[in-house]
Amino acid sequence: MPLIDGGSRITNYIVEKRESTRKAYSTVTTNCQKCSFRIPNLAEGCEYYFRVLAENEYGIGEPAETAEPVRASEAPSPPESLNIMDVTRNSVSLAWPKPEHDGGSKITGYVIEAQRKGTNQWAHITTVKTLDCVVKNLTENEEYTFQVMAVNSAGRSAPRESRPVIIKEQTMLPEFDLRGIYQKTVIAKAGDNIKIEIPVLGRPRPTVTWKKEDQILKQTQRVNYENTATATILTINECKRSDSGQYPLSAKNIVGEVSEVITVQVHDIPGPPTGPIKFDEISSDFVTFSWEPPLNDGGVPISNYVVEMRQTDSTTWTELATTVIRTTFKAIRLTTGVEYQFRVKAQNRYGIGPAITSESVVANYPFKVPGPPGTPQVIAVTKETMTISWNEPVTDGGSPILGYHIERKERNSILWQTVSKMLVSGNIFKSTGLTDGIAYEFRVIAENLAGKSKPSKPSEPVFALDPIDPPGKPIPLNITRHAVTLKWTKPEYNGGFKITGYTVEKRDLPSGRWLKANFSNILETEFTVSGLTEDAAYEFRVIARNAGGAVSQPSEPSDAITCRDDIEAPKIKVDAKYKDTLVLKAGEVFRLEADVSGRPPPTMAWTKGEKELEDTAKLEIKIADFSTVLINKDSSRRDGGAYTLTATNPGGFAKHIFNVKVLDRPGPPEGPLAVSEVTAEKCVLSWLPPLDDGGAKIDHYVVEKRETSRLAWTAVATEVPLTKLKVTKLLKGNEYVFRVMAVNKYGYGIGLPVETSESVKVSERPLPPGKITLLDVTRNSVSLSWEKPEHDGGSRILGYIVEMQSKGSEKWSTCATVKVTEATITGLIQGEEYTFRVSAQNEKGISDPRQLGIPVVAKDLVIPPAFKLLFTTFSVLAGEDLKVDVPFVGRPKPAVFWHKDNVALKQTTRVNAESSENNTVLTIKEACREDVGSYLVKLTNSAGEATETLNIVVLDKPGPPTGPVKVDEVTADSITISWEPPKYDGGSSINNYIVEKRDTSTTTWHIVSATVARTTIKACRLKTGCEYQFRIAAENRYGKSTYLTSDEPSESSGAITARDEVEPPHISMDPKYKDTIVVNAGESFKLDADVHGKPIPSIQWLKGDSELTNTARMEIKTTDFATSLSVKEAIRIDSGQYVLLAKNVAGPVEITGVTAE
Repeated sequence: MPLIDGGSRITNYIVEKRESTRKAYSTVTTNCQKCSFRIPNLAEGCEYYFRVLAENEYGIGEPAETAEPVRASEAPSPPESLNIMDVTRNSVSLAWPKPEHDGGSKITGYVIEAQRKGTNQWAHITTVKTLDCVVKNLTENEEYTFQVMAVNSAGRSAPRESRPVIIKEQTMLPEFDLRGIYQKTVIAKAGDNIKIEIPVLGRPRPTVTWKKEDQILKQTQRVNYENTATATILTINECKRSDSGQYPLSAKNIVGEVSEVITVQVHDIPGPPTGPIKFDEISSDFVTFSWEPPLNDGGVPISNYVVEMRQTDSTTWTELATTVIRTTFKAIRLTTGVEYQFRVKAQNRYGIGPAITSESVVANYPFKVPGPPGTPQVIAVTKETMTISWNEPVTDGGSPILGYHIERKERNSILWQTVSKMLVSGNIFKSTGLTDGIAYEFRVIAENLAGKSKPSKPSEPVFALDPIDPPGKPIPLNITRHAVTLKWTKPEYNGGFKITGYTVEKRDLPSGRWLKANFSNILETEFTVSGLTEDAAYEFRVIARNAGGAVSQPSEPSDAITCRDDIEAPKIKVDAKYKDTLVLKAGEVFRLEADVSGRPPPTMAWTKGEKELEDTAKLEIKIADFSTVLINKDSSRRDGGAYTLTATNPGGFAKHIFNVKVLDRPGPPEGPLAVSEVTAEKCVLSWLPPLDDGGAKIDHYVVEKRETSRLAWTAVATEVPLTKLKVTKLLKGNEYVFRVMAVNKYGYGIGLPVETSESVKVSERPLPPGKITLLDVTRNSVSLSWEKPEHDGGSRILGYIVEMQSKGSEKWSTCATVKVTEATITGLIQGEEYTFRVSAQNEKGISDPRQLGIPVVAKDLVIPPAFKLLFTTFSVLAGEDLKVDVPFVGRPKPAVFWHKDNVALKQTTRVNAESSENNTVLTIKEACREDVGSYLVKLTNSAGEATETLNIVVLDKPGPPTGPVKVDEVTADSITISWEPPKYDGGSSINNYIVEKRDTSTTTWHIVSATVARTTIKACRLKTGCEYQFRIAAENRYGKSTYLTSDEPSESSGAITARDEVEPPHISMDPKYKDTIVVNAGESFKLDADVHGKPIPSIQWLKGDSELTNTARMEIKTTDFATSLSVKEAIRIDSGQYVLLAKNVAGPVEITGVTAE
């Protein structure tokens, strides 16, 4: 109460409150009757000032105010759990989380108590301000329970108990806690400090060792590691690219050993691109050049290249492009004739690397004048003309050769004259108007768009003279160790002048040069070359010279000749005609010739069979040193056979066999002359070929006949090609004799013809008919068929007689006479049993009968329907007609039903079916694709039913491939597309697909490939940035389908742009980061996000205008697709706006977040 009540009783008190952060009081109550008051609805944790004012009837007095603010609070809730973290033989480590509710007042500490098993007493241990505690001096092997209580200004919380624990030493296998290292990989930028701290568990405390790759990590001031009680820390200061690699670490104690591998990636700006810079194309206003990627990409992919240019008369570099993706660039809009230099730098997410600089290059036309042509050669000469030829220049200067200019001069002149009136397009030229006997030289000049080349070297001087033919090939007459004697023939044409001499040239084998072998003029066609080396091999050739000064081309070189006195075994050479049999006619002369070589000269002998031949008037034999000839006159058949020439010397022998065939007239055919198949007017003769065909193939035979009542022979046939003849038009009943003679191209046979041994009389009764078949039976008829007799008796079958016999009767009665091999007998009695027989009749009479094997009862047959198909699939070319004949049996006649694809077949003029008693025929005119399918034929009668499925295939070109065209992959220079096979393959497997492309800026289609086997293709060598359309056709053996093209929107490939995939950066964050993040001082907070983009974006964390880096309290972790920022023990200056910036060539993107204390 107030000390002074103002002289009037206090009627009531007014209570007011204000928050410590505000200045204004608010009224709680105006009618408090007591000197105490409970104030409800305060904000927990807020601090308040309170004041009280007394009131009497005269008014309100001065307030009484609390001196210090009062916090609205209560006792806190207990911690959620009390965890046993570690146990030794005399201590326990405890830890607990903060209470969920602090009661509105700051937690000032925690009270720890312990209870020993077997007692009810809780002993106070200690009071701590942290969230953990080590309880010491415990009794080993005793069991304890612990409890913790949170304390604030309002009091203690309820206790939270631990689980019981026995105090004894613990052992545990070592373990690394790698949760703080994403994918066991640490990524850093070159120059940054790397600190890798890994918690290490294990009892007793493990020993930790680090390695770099396979070597123990060598500790230096820059790279070292430190092991603490609970962790191991690897520190790399100012990291370099060489610090990248695998860092294995192991922890070992008495329980065991564990190991892990930490990967360190140090990223940096890239090194220079790999040179040299190559100029791929140089023109008057552009240059295309290329380079190779850097050997060092800085540890991350190269995102792009920066290309710069300068004119060589300036020191200023101009940036041409900063986003070049590929390793080639085309610099355009250059000034013709100006010299330029280019440089290229590689860029990755960490920046731009050093440059590589090109050689200087002048923007100019990419070609120059050609080089000089090859030295011309004179290849043909007359007294008025020379023809020259030359080789193209080694270089055309980069532009095709347009043609050549030809110049000529006389040998003694210095003045060259152009003799070609216009550009010569080939490399041969004929120069005319020359003066007989003058020597001329020629040279050639090439021309392209850039101009004329330098002249070629001049040709050798050549005289304008009619040419001499070369001498004959030189042949060795004698060979010694040091000399060879050669012989040759004169030139066939001497050029119009007398031959005045020869030059002999020699050449060492295998690749020596031709050198002159004679030192004086050679007048004869024989010469001995001396001074040769023993065992050396040589070739020789001869050149002729005439009185006009003309020189021939060299002769054909001799065969290779080795200089030695060796014995040479004989060799026989004959004309190619003697390798086959020599064929001649009787009475003609034949000649056998051979050349023989060998040293010493061989001896020669001719033999036939085992007999040696001698020179006679009919058989002449000539033998020289190295040749021989055999001549046979007035040849006969016995002169044919094998003639053997044998050449012998001390070195051995050689043989050659000449086969001779002398053609003469053939002998008589080989008998007997057999006669068969005799009828009333014809018979068949057969014989064998003659034993002796006269040395030539039998051309034909002559057959003659003679009636036995006459002496004269008449020709039956004069050119019978075979050994058999059917003789016709004989007179019935006559007797004949036949004879045959063989004919070859040399005339009629020798000796007598072959004759028939007996006369032949024509015609007799036929044999009985063949097998009889019962075709059909009804209640009053029978249908029969039979085969013709094996032999008609030499006379034509006139007809057949059918007879029947009723059961119980012995009488046969004729029931039908027919000319064909089948008959139907009617008028039978139902149920009666009958037997049938058939006889054949010719002019000679009636054959014996043939009887049906079983009796037949006249009654209607009942046969279930059945098909008699050989196959069930029918194919037809599109546009052609198809008839499908389906035979069947069935009694009574079955009803026929046709279905296509399970629907009754609709009959039209084009597709219809007709049926008879024993077949049904489906006719399809001008078959097309819609006729393809399964056709069901159904037969039904009173005995049952039958069905058969037929497949009809129309062979046609296929339908178009099935769309849509799918784009599976797009790069800067390729597009991969795919499609589905045609729904209709045209009845034949698809052989291949034809794929075409079209640049959408043109209307022209170009074939990508015409032999695509699968339903996908990668179209390469496309232009970056161009739009393309594709179309596809399928092809089978019958043709090509229509195209699946983009003209059909539902089946269109659409327009596709060829370019590398570029995707702007995209950042994904938890929605909670969109609101302000509130943390208490001393607490930690973490911001994380997923980042995507192509190429992989570079990532920066910013606060204000400053880029953030790792510090003792702040840690930034970034991978290709994620980033996080962690701050430990936050303080006021950590409040503010944090910006995450992701950047690639497609552009930057940023996310802003705010934290507040």
